Amino acid sequence: MDPSLLVLASTALGAVAGAGVAVAILGMRRAGRRRAAELRPELEEVATTILDEIDMFAVVLDSSLTPVYANPIARQERHISDDDIRDPDFLLRVRRVMTTGVPDTHEPDPTDPSDTVRIHIVRIQRRFAVILAEDLGEEQRVNAMRRDFIANVSHELKTPIAAIGLLSEAVQQAADEPAVVLDFAKSLVKESRRLGELSRDIIQLSEAQSALRPEDRESVSLRNLVRSEVESHREFAVQHGIELVVTDESDQDRDAVILGRPASLGAAVANLLSNAIRHSPDGGRVGVGMTIRRRSFIVTVTDQGAGIAPEHQSRIFERFYRVDGARTRGDGGTGLGLSIARHTMRAHGGDVDVWSQPGVGSSFTLAFPLHDPEGSAKSSKRAKKARRSTRGSAETAPAPEPAP
Repeated sequence: MDPSLLVLASTALGAVAGAGVAVAILGMRRAGRRRAAELRPELEEVATTILDEIDMFAVVLDSSLTPVYANPIARQERHISDDDIRDPDFLLRVRRVMTTGVPDTHEPDPTDPSDTVRIHIVRIQRRFAVILAEDLGEEQRVNAMRRDFIANVSHELKTPIAAIGLLSEAVQQAADEPAVVLDFAKSLVKESRRLGELSRDIIQLSEAQSALRPEDRESVSLRNLVRSEVESHREFAVQHGIELVVTDESDQDRDAVILGRPASLGAAVANLLSNAIRHSPDGGRVGVGMTIRRRSFIVTVTDQGAGIAPEHQSRIFERFYRVDGARTRGDGGTGLGLSIARHTMRAHGGDVDVWSQPGVGSSFTLAFPLHDPEGSAKSSKRAKKARRSTRGSAETAPAPEPAP
């Protein structure tokens, strides 16, 4: 045979043999990957992507009940601890879900303050179980507050409504006795006024607890606001034999302006004034002071009343809380004024505080954050200048030299 033909035949035979070996190796690798996938299945990428995006604790267990994945929320917030996941009873629930495919859900017990986590266990891809957990502690707290508020409102409304009903019947029965009718009519006026004040305060509290939207913000002169409320309370003070004294130590050359709801801010000041007048003795004095400290406008309302005991001072801003329930109820107090003031101030970025000493009196302080348009403009200009400087530096910076 021609040697050249022999060489060509040998080369062709080697190429065919090599191709066959390569195909066999690739086939073995594919089969190995298939067997590995069957022995140790992996989550689909779409599943992990979805779990990464949800705002909920998520942990995935494989068929051996071993954790194989945790999303970012689960890595940051341990709604379920490692010990809980390894608990035999919990693993039994997971195994049941894996076997039957029926989801398992645990709802927290509203009567147990320590049980606040809702847990869902679901099966995916027949080989994995996903544990989803959500902490409902804040939701339970809000619901409890709502229930308490509704119960308190119902209780507070019941008394004047019942009184008005009874007085109305009494007026009808005493129609032939003008003097008795007159006394009943005075009581009716008092109870109807009380019912109206309670309705007004409930509406004001609801508004104070709502978010302050941009369209709600108006420019409010705090000096004018305080003086207007003082003047509107002078007649009320005279009826109680109280002298109202106003002092303004703030810098008159500096604007005292805040952006917010004028009616709500006025209600916060009005509630402190009415409380101070009610709780001051006849012939007493209520002082209203104004000053500016740094970027806050401070309003202080001081009375010469009986004062508030230390054990009550941390609770007086709660809704319907009264230090002396019998006295304030009879004098028209609803128990919502201080709560309205605090919610209003905090909604506007400020706050209200109290100092009190039994036998001396009380002093309530409102701190309003001042709106500074010049400061806002300067901050905006500095930010723009910084952005221009950054862009300029980037444009003028030398290009990096190519790597050798």
